Amino acid sequence: MSSLIVVILAAGKGTRMKSELPKVAHPVADKPMLSYTIDLAKGLTPEKIAVVVSADSEIPKLFNDPALTFCVQKEQSGTADAVLAAKPLLDGYKGNVLILCGDMPNIQADTVSKFISAAKLEKASFITVKSTNPKGYGRVVRGIDHSVYQVVEEKDANEHEKKITEINTGVYYMAAELLLERLAKVGNSNAQNEYYLTDILKDGSFGWLAEKEAEFLGVNDRVQLAQLSRIIWKSRATKWMEQGVSIINPDDVYLSPDVTIAQDVTIYPNVYLQGKTTINKGCTLYSGVRIVDSAVDEGCVIKENTLIEESHVGAKCNVGPMAHLRPHSTLVGENSIGNFVEIKNATVGKGSKANHLTYLGDATIGVNTNVGCGTITCNYDGFKKHHTTIGDNVFVGSDVQFVAPITVGDGAIVAAGTTVTADIPNNALAIARTPQKNLDDKAGSIRLQKGGKR
Repeated sequence: MSSLIVVILAAGKGTRMKSELPKVAHPVADKPMLSYTIDLAKGLTPEKIAVVVSADSEIPKLFNDPALTFCVQKEQSGTADAVLAAKPLLDGYKGNVLILCGDMPNIQADTVSKFISAAKLEKASFITVKSTNPKGYGRVVRGIDHSVYQVVEEKDANEHEKKITEINTGVYYMAAELLLERLAKVGNSNAQNEYYLTDILKDGSFGWLAEKEAEFLGVNDRVQLAQLSRIIWKSRATKWMEQGVSIINPDDVYLSPDVTIAQDVTIYPNVYLQGKTTINKGCTLYSGVRIVDSAVDEGCVIKENTLIEESHVGAKCNVGPMAHLRPHSTLVGENSIGNFVEIKNATVGKGSKANHLTYLGDATIGVNTNVGCGTITCNYDGFKKHHTTIGDNVFVGSDVQFVAPITVGDGAIVAAGTTVTADIPNNALAIARTPQKNLDDKAGSIRLQKGGKR
């Protein structure tokens, strides 16, 4: 490929998004819209990537990347004027220029590479695509006579629908010198008083027909944002299914771009895998599961409505339903973490269990230890976090409170209802309860006092 500068148009205000966040910073399928175009550009290994932004844009702060050169369009005077913001980079440049739109996140690298290979550099080359609904795609279309390009205002597109066979996608490729020559001729004698980039095609152009319209869908409002996200979510799910992952309903699974999934994983509907999450072989993820920046080792079952954040789940664990692994939690393996169990900054040793209604925070749990229902590590005194250490082969009864810092020795038994305030030696029984009193027939007299029967 010849030397290349990529110009990305990202100066639009995005007023239809009705948001303080710049349009191209909105996430599409869990990734900022503009990041897709930047990644596409980087894959072409250009000499420079110029991102055109408005004068008051937050984009340079939000996309602080040394690989990018930000060019400022001082006034919103149309797409040709936006490209001219990159003129200082293009003056005297002997290579070629690829122009991309920052609000088209689904364009595939293979499509752009094919286009560049087919382009005619003596003309202004651009990508066209057959459209089921040409309205909203800009001003240049190809009519029934394929040798003629018509200029059609967006507002008039419906009147021309039957004559339109292809629409301009807004992706251009040509020599830098030719681009600057054409831009110098663009006028603004139109209803919007803007300089349209499409006018560079008037003195000879080549339209390369792409195969898939969905690649060139743009985002102007939140409805289109959701539509594009849905397309990209499904394409990611399809990619993983092709590599041996079973997805029950690919229309209802949400996989971030940096997620890795091994073969023979089964994913039920309404599962979210986000960030740098890895799911290893043979796992099953049931409905409502969300896993963020975490690793799940082989053969795990993650049951309904479980949230796992920045944690590591070892092999052959059962987690959930409705469990929460907060950041810096580690299940070493073969663990059972059940209903309404919350773990935070804790390590649970191999084979240990906490099956019901438990909080383990700032704790280390040994191997083959059973933590009973309603157990709490009291790790925070209002000023500082404290650690709880529970050894191997410990049995913790129900409704136990460990007032940290506490160490429980190997083989200890902690009786139900105990509040532990001192360390427990190996193999000791710890019990701390208020003595029980049974007052004969007291219940009957209380009922009489309340107007009831014995």
